[in-house]
Amino acid sequence: MDEVISNDTALNADMEYISLVSEEGVILKSSDKQVIEEYLQKEYNIKIYNYNYEQLIEQKLYEQGKTMLKGILLTIEKQKQSINPDEMTIEVSKYRSNEGSISLDMILAYQQGQWNVVKYAMIRES
Repeated sequence: MDEVISNDTALNADMEYISLVSEEGVILKSSDKQVIEEYLQKEYNIKIYNYNYEQLIEQKLYEQGKTMLKGILLTIEKQKQSINPDEMTIEVSKYRSNEGSISLDMILAYQQGQWNVVKYAMIRES
C-alpha cells in the first residue's frame, strides 16, 4: 500500500484516516488484512477504517460539502493470479476527491516470506 500512498502525495495532505476496502471477488485473508492495517496504523499514525465511499459519507468523514474526504480511501479493485503461484497482479486505487484520485496496476511477488511490489504502472489519475 505504500506504493499507492507515496504516489501523488498531495492527496495525503492533512489526512485524518485511511480507509482500506476491497471489491467483491478480491480474496484477502483476514490475517493479511490485519497485517496491512497494523502496518498502516504504525507507519502513518492515524485511524484505519474499513468503510467504502458511501459509508465514509454516512459517517460524515468528509469536508467541503461532500466533495472531498478527510482522509484517503484505498480500494483493492482487482486481483489476478499469475501462472506462477508466487506472483499476482492487483489494481489499487487511492481516492480523496473527484479531482484527486489515482489507480495503479501492481505486480507482486512472494519473496523471502512476504509479498513485495516488483513493478507498477499508473492506470489513471485525476
